[in-house]
Amino acid sequence: MKLSKIIVIFSVTLVTACSSFFPDKEKDYVYSKEIAALEMPPNLSEEQTIDSLSVDVTPSALTNTIEFIQDTEGSYLLINSPFAYVWRVTAKALTERSIEITDKDRSTATYYVQYDPDVQEVKDGSFWDELVFFFGDDPNQEKPYQVFLQQSEQGILIFIRDEQGTNLSEGNGLRLLNSLFDTIKKDFETD
Repeated sequence: MKLSKIIVIFSVTLVTACSSFFPDKEKDYVYSKEIAALEMPPNLSEEQTIDSLSVDVTPSALTNTIEFIQDTEGSYLLINSPFAYVWRVTAKALTERSIEITDKDRSTATYYVQYDPDVQEVKDGSFWDELVFFFGDDPNQEKPYQVFLQQSEQGILIFIRDEQGTNLSEGNGLRLLNSLFDTIKKDFETD
């Protein structure tokens, strides 16, 4: 009985001590009266922050339309919108399709993704399913791809590339491009 009282007292003391050593910064922010001004690093000026891709070429009439095109350049999507909008919509479509974005580089207009067209649904069922998922082989065999955006006079072109940067117009690259096309088209129709 005496030991349990000591443990309770010790626990309460420890919990209250933690709050003084680890203050809640979120409350400090919410209840603050003044927010400090944002400081611009000296080597970064306003002229440098303008996105070079959005300045080069602007389509004549921006209509937020998407087309699937197959020609001598291969298979690609043509979206008649500004680069910043297409960059965001592409990321949204990849996320919506549960395609893992491993890296992105806006300066080269490239998303690096892991994609498996035959992805298998993970069952959240019995304890045995959990053990098989945790200790078994990965049923999904994702491969690296690049989703590359290129600006043209008609709008923004979206290509699917392999690891070496070669445009893909067939196989799993084409399936990934079709998946993006369907998702972005549905997104444009609901806007």
